[in-house]
Amino acid sequence: MASEGSVPARKKKLSPGLQFLRDAGIALALVLSILVVMYAYTGLWPPLVVVESDSMMHSNDNTSYIGVIDTGDLVLVKDVDSVTDIQTYMDGYTSGHKTYGDYGDVVIYRVNGQLTSTPIIHRAMIYLQGNADGVSYSAPSLRDIPDEDNKWSTSNPSDTWDHLTSTLTIRNVGYRDTSTSIDVGRIITAFRQYSTLPSGYITKGDHNLNVDQSLASRYSPVKLDWVVGIARGEMPWFGLLKLWATDSLGSPAPENSVRNLWISMAFIVAAPIVVDVVLTFR
Repeated sequence: MASEGSVPARKKKLSPGLQFLRDAGIALALVLSILVVMYAYTGLWPPLVVVESDSMMHSNDNTSYIGVIDTGDLVLVKDVDSVTDIQTYMDGYTSGHKTYGDYGDVVIYRVNGQLTSTPIIHRAMIYLQGNADGVSYSAPSLRDIPDEDNKWSTSNPSDTWDHLTSTLTIRNVGYRDTSTSIDVGRIITAFRQYSTLPSGYITKGDHNLNVDQSLASRYSPVKLDWVVGIARGEMPWFGLLKLWATDSLGSPAPENSVRNLWISMAFIVAAPIVVDVVLTFR
């Protein structure tokens, strides 16, 4: 206890080295806490994926937007256990469920279930259920769509939602407001030699004109066990750092994303310095 009239003892300042260790420890603890929270939410490790291409972008001039999946974005990947955990575009059209600027969920899946393949992040358009007859599909999400909406049709007029054998067309899709065609007959023909048809999701990049299953190497619907998870949230731009470091950019980085990344990095570096200076001179 200081005696009356004496000068109060001044608090001893930490050396620069100890200050650095303290700040680094706080930053590390914060990062670890965030990672633990993300893992608890997603149920997967790693909980984030980097978007490598422009296949989900909503622009024709390579401009990125918040709320849309763009090249260089980071998104959380939430684990799924059943078909009911994923709402497709057609499910969302009925329920109103939207993610990343359009109906339905965006899924992350491995092509043909191959663990060595780079995961694809595209929107689940519709779930096709193989019928017991082995020569047709059902699409329950089509059942409750009013006829007056004129949202879908088939090239075979005899087809119904629970007996699809021909090309299914979904109208007014995406930011381009175009029609998307799904050649169900091609899938049936490809698997005719087997006793059952594979059930799964038809997927499509929002920026792409055709569904993934139009490609020769991906004609099978995406099976549930090929799905890594569904996309949630967005950390824009920061994934570009990894893509540049690993030379894995699948398409040119949006110019506004690059600009926003450097502005964000400058703020992150400058903010602690400014705070420290302000506290020092208080």
